[in-house]
Amino acid sequence: MTAFLIRRLLIAIPTILFLIVLSFVLMEVAPGSPFDSERGVPQYVLDNLEAKYGLDRPPWERLGLYVWNIVTDFDFGPTFTYRDRTVNDIIAQGFPVTLTYGFWSGIAAMAVGIPLGIVAALKQNSWIDTLAVGFSVGAQVLPNFVMAPILVLVFTLWLGWLPGGGWGGGQWNYLVLPVIALSTSYMASIARLTRSSMLEVLNAPFIRTARAKGLPMRRVVWRHALKPAMLPVISYLGPTFAFLITGSVLIDVFFSTGGIGQFFVAAALGRDYAIIMGVTILYGVIVVALNLLVDLLYAWIDPKIRYA
Repeated sequence: MTAFLIRRLLIAIPTILFLIVLSFVLMEVAPGSPFDSERGVPQYVLDNLEAKYGLDRPPWERLGLYVWNIVTDFDFGPTFTYRDRTVNDIIAQGFPVTLTYGFWSGIAAMAVGIPLGIVAALKQNSWIDTLAVGFSVGAQVLPNFVMAPILVLVFTLWLGWLPGGGWGGGQWNYLVLPVIALSTSYMASIARLTRSSMLEVLNAPFIRTARAKGLPMRRVVWRHALKPAMLPVISYLGPTFAFLITGSVLIDVFFSTGGIGQFFVAAALGRDYAIIMGVTILYGVIVVALNLLVDLLYAWIDPKIRYA
C-alpha cells in the first residue's frame, strides 16, 4: 500500500506543477490588462503600476518567481483590484464559506443518494424503484441554476420559512437553501449510479452462490455486495466533492453567500488575473488531492488495483 501511495504522489506533484505553469501561460496570453479600465491615466502612471506589480519583467522571470512563491510559501501574490489585499486574503475570506456549504452538500448528496440507490436496486421494478428513478430524472432536469430561484420563490417569498440570501455566520437556516440547490442534481446522479452498480453486482455469480448457501439477504448485501458496488460511486464522488467544496459560482452569486465564487466572477470581469489563477490552482489542487484519496479508497476496497 505504501508503494502504491508513493506512485500516486509522484504522479500528483508534477500534475500540480503543470497546472500552475499552464494557468500562468493562459493568463499571460489572455488579451487585455488589469489596468485597462483605468481611463485617462497617463502612460507613466500605468508604467509605475506595472513596475509595482512586477508586470514589467520578462514572462519567464515572472513565471519562475510565481512558481517559487507558491511552492515555498503557498503565496499567490497581490491582487490588482483590491487595495492592500493579497490573493491569499481573498481565498481565506471566501473559501471557508464555500467549503462549509459545499461539504454539507456532499454529505446530503451521499446520505440520500446512496441509500436510495441501494433500496431501488433491492426492490427492482417496485413502486420504490419507480419513485427513485423518477426522482433522479426530475432532479437532472432541474440543475442548480433552476433549483435556486424555485427554492427562494417557495421557501422565502411564499412561505417565509428561510432567508433567501446572505451567510449569517453559517447558521443552519442560511445553509439549507444553498445546500439543497447545490446537492440535488448530484444526489440524483449518485442514486442512479448506485442503483445500476448494485443491480450489476447482485447478478454476479458470487452473489448467487452466497444466496444459494442460504445466507440472509441483509448479510449478502452488507458483507458481499456493498463494497464492489461502491467502486463506481467512489470514482464519481472524487471530482464531485471537489466541485462541491470549491463551490458553484452560481450558488455564491445567487445567494450572496460571500463565497469564493463571487470573487472569481468579479475578478473575471475586472481582469484580475492573480485571483483567477489563485482560485484555479486551488481548485486543481483539491481535484488532484481528492482523486488521490479515491485511488487509495479503490486500493483499499479492491486489493487487485494496488498490484496492477
